Amino acid sequence: MKSKTYQADWLDQVSTSIDLRRSQNTALADTITIRAQHLVGPDQAFVLAMYRDGQTAADIARLVQLDPRQVRRRIRNAITRLNDPTFIFVITHASNWSPTRRKVARALFQAGNSIRQTADTLNLKVHQVRRHRTAILDLYTESNQPHAPAPNRTWQYPKQQYQK
Repeated sequence: MKSKTYQADWLDQVSTSIDLRRSQNTALADTITIRAQHLVGPDQAFVLAMYRDGQTAADIARLVQLDPRQVRRRIRNAITRLNDPTFIFVITHASNWSPTRRKVARALFQAGNSIRQTADTLNLKVHQVRRHRTAILDLYTESNQPHAPAPNRTWQYPKQQYQK
């Protein structure tokens, strides 16, 4: 008696739509595409190519002649920055800050530079960049703190009512 082997021919005919490994949530992709407009340099091009144009990291790497792992890492780091609430805070509030703080914020939070890279690029001391970064993070923290309700200043009757 021959043993019967099962073949997975039926699997070849199944639509690729059930393969969820590469599927993206369209709402998330739209949000990332909108936020990516505020990125700086090649990170913006990489994120837009992947999330707006639907290219893979290997395709992008072939175009720019880089290793696909480098492209994936840069896209992953850019997406992490885009989803950070501090990134949105910097975009919406940077216009109200001094020019130096604005430049530091954009270099740190939008371009993803380190403190030392930012200091070298802007000809500032590392300590100055660190102080600006701390001030920005304090402003962000302060803006997200729930405000205590104002005390009720109206006069209230005591809990016990006078008996007549």
